[in-house]
Amino acid sequence: MSNKKETRKITDRLAEPYVNVKIKISALWASVVFCYIYGDFFGLFRTGKIERIIDGYGPFGTVTQGSLLSVAIITSIPCVMVALSLMLKPNISRWLNIIAATIFIIFLGATMLISSWYFYFYLGFIEILLKLMIIWLAWQWPLEDHKDT
Repeated sequence: MSNKKETRKITDRLAEPYVNVKIKISALWASVVFCYIYGDFFGLFRTGKIERIIDGYGPFGTVTQGSLLSVAIITSIPCVMVALSLMLKPNISRWLNIIAATIFIIFLGATMLISSWYFYFYLGFIEILLKLMIIWLAWQWPLEDHKDT
């Protein structure tokens, strides 16, 4: 018997399983929603924020039924896109994802201009990257294979 250690050369590569584009886009929208949630949570720690909330001020000024409904509508769109990306027919899902992600990039860009908080810029940058990935994946949506029979 030899005292030499037997070395085993690993030549196997890990498999790269196929992941449907719908699942990829849905996961990206879910990541966007998490960034929104954490951004809003961290925002509560800004000096004076809780006092402004108690005094009746929200993201669009004085809190009213309409202002909170507006915020609810805006923030619900990415949440709903998680499910719609999986459930809609490919052509509809493709264009809806491109349009929604583009609009939210513009909206985020505008809101980033009025902030000076580093955490907001960081999360905003991540959100923009995620939305650009959504647009790219939707734009590059795989075509259906047509086999002549």
